[in-house]
Amino acid sequence: MDTNQYMDMFLDESHEHLQQLNDGLLSLEDNMEDLSVLNDIFRNAHTLKGMSATMGYNKIAELTHEMEDVLDLLRHEQLKLTEDIIDVLFKCLDSLEQMVDNVGNGDPEDLIDVSELVAKLSALSSGNPEAAAAAPAAAPADAAAASAPVAIAGIELSDLDRDVIKQAQEGGLRGVHIKVTLAETCLLKSARSYMVMNALDELGDVVKSIPPAEDLEQEKFEHSFDVIVVTASEEKAIEDAIMSISEVESALVEVIDLDKKAEAAAPAPAAPKPVAAPAPAAPVPVQAAPPKPAAAPKPPVASKAAAPAKKSHAGQSVRVDIEKLDTLMNLMGELVINKVRLEQIGQTHRISELTETLEQMDRVTTDLQNIVMKVRMVPVSQVFNRFPRMVRDVAKELNKEINLTIEGEETELDRTVIDEIGDPIMHLLRNSLDHGVEHPDDREAKGKPRVGEVGLIARHEGNNVVIMVTDDGAGINADKMRRKAVEKGMMSQEEVDKLDDADAVRIIFLPGFSTAEQISDISGRGVGMDVVRNKIEALSGHVDVETHIDEGSVFKIKLPLTLAIIQAMLVKVQEEMYAIPLGSIDSTINIQPDDIKTVQNKEVIVLRGEIIPIIRMEQTLQIPHVKDFDEIFVVVVHAGESKAGIVVDNLIGQQEIVIKTLGNLFTGLKMFSGATVLGDGRVALIIDVATMMQ
Repeated sequence: MDTNQYMDMFLDESHEHLQQLNDGLLSLEDNMEDLSVLNDIFRNAHTLKGMSATMGYNKIAELTHEMEDVLDLLRHEQLKLTEDIIDVLFKCLDSLEQMVDNVGNGDPEDLIDVSELVAKLSALSSGNPEAAAAAPAAAPADAAAASAPVAIAGIELSDLDRDVIKQAQEGGLRGVHIKVTLAETCLLKSARSYMVMNALDELGDVVKSIPPAEDLEQEKFEHSFDVIVVTASEEKAIEDAIMSISEVESALVEVIDLDKKAEAAAPAPAAPKPVAAPAPAAPVPVQAAPPKPAAAPKPPVASKAAAPAKKSHAGQSVRVDIEKLDTLMNLMGELVINKVRLEQIGQTHRISELTETLEQMDRVTTDLQNIVMKVRMVPVSQVFNRFPRMVRDVAKELNKEINLTIEGEETELDRTVIDEIGDPIMHLLRNSLDHGVEHPDDREAKGKPRVGEVGLIARHEGNNVVIMVTDDGAGINADKMRRKAVEKGMMSQEEVDKLDDADAVRIIFLPGFSTAEQISDISGRGVGMDVVRNKIEALSGHVDVETHIDEGSVFKIKLPLTLAIIQAMLVKVQEEMYAIPLGSIDSTINIQPDDIKTVQNKEVIVLRGEIIPIIRMEQTLQIPHVKDFDEIFVVVVHAGESKAGIVVDNLIGQQEIVIKTLGNLFTGLKMFSGATVLGDGRVALIIDVATMMQ
């Protein structure tokens, strides 16, 4: 079976099941008495096993099979759930995730050694939790013995093979061993073996062949081969079907008795293990038979196969490659550019018919643009759902008690933004866990609950999404930040003395800054918070922090909904056009030259009682000054809590623009976040407000 065509589906659904397993185990760990969640965990493990076996990834299938045995005992209360068992299952998930990632990268699945985990699981499922807790790294032979293959007529059946036959038997089928011998005079052995396999496929499902199908096709066998089949047919019918093929000398058919073989193989009876009923959609893995010419191979199991689909929802969702969505967005951008160009032509030449048509076209393109945007939108839960496990592991490593609360995980962001924000959020969470939340004893001494609270919150604010990482920990000491900045030579004493507490706390975002006294695996190397700021600003976003001593801290990330098509204000500086994103603009005003004052050698204006610094575009862009104007246009912009007034020569107006990247040649131009093509074909640079205000 050619499995390559199903690889993307297998990887996507494997990650979905692994995430559901992870969520289920976290829920189970929080409440070990609630065993109802074990049914969902078991079902996900079972489906993952079936998918892996179908794709031929037997190591993944073997590990999930052993997990399944333990989970089955737990859900039937024949094994008591403990923290040690939870830890073993989490380690299994980590290994499975690495194996799936290896497969996705084109590497062998067996780069990860899971023999120790298999041995632990096998010990647990055999009713020996003490042996499982003993970390049998030095006893791989025991692990091999625990899952040693059972031989039937010279064919070794693995745990997976036996499981397939066992499930078939529960469904009213039988496992059958067939030894086929071809005539000595047979010249086309591969053709005859193919015809035998074809006949057996008509009667049931081939589980295994010795030698494998590839060797049969290449005639790498003498004159006989063995096949294991699950079927509802009688032995005589199977024998007749094979003997009807010419040049077949004999066909010996034997029904497999697993119980008898298992008793013969086992020196002592194991603890009773209830056999799980197979999930409705779990496939029987076909590992040996050559594919029939007319039969299309079946894809891996769907992630929700256990629930019957309703007719009204059938086929209402489809997986789409992200590159296709990128192409669609680029085409949408070109359409917007040409629409603006047509509008300009209609206004210039005063063509009323064109203007009327363009009004209708504008409505259609706006609707189309909204649909394309919505298609690209994905919930932030895709990023958030990886953090409960991380918080659990880090809290255990730090010996802290921490409760993570997640809000607004249904909030949607553009896919390109979602792909980039995982690392910044992870850094902020680790910072809160390590530096923010105190040790339980210290919290108790302060009169706080021993369990620290960490929050991960997302919500919409206009055309932006705000993501906050909160904690009720020690807070950030502004004086300590000043002292550390001076000690590290990052700022002088005079410079830090001028900073108010809010600005002193923001020192945390400087490159190489850290307040950790000791370097650990979690923090202390001065890498993290500056990376957060750079990554967020690269996404045209902004990050800030609010803190109160012994009350906690709030790190606030503000991101645009999308990075492709935005509303912007076009401005003119001498003969050049620039675009300022509308989301960064507070207002536009006209002032007189006398309205500009000088405070501490910096130009400012007073707007509604607020002092706002002035940025002259000519000076910032190093454009030679030509002439003074009686009236000055100022665009008041903001980045976080800070404001500034950008002085321009003229305001052109608001326009929808398509953001184009500047490319590697202009990576040094931090002041511009990109460029756009205007209706007349000219290029306008898009101003990065946050960088200009620094």
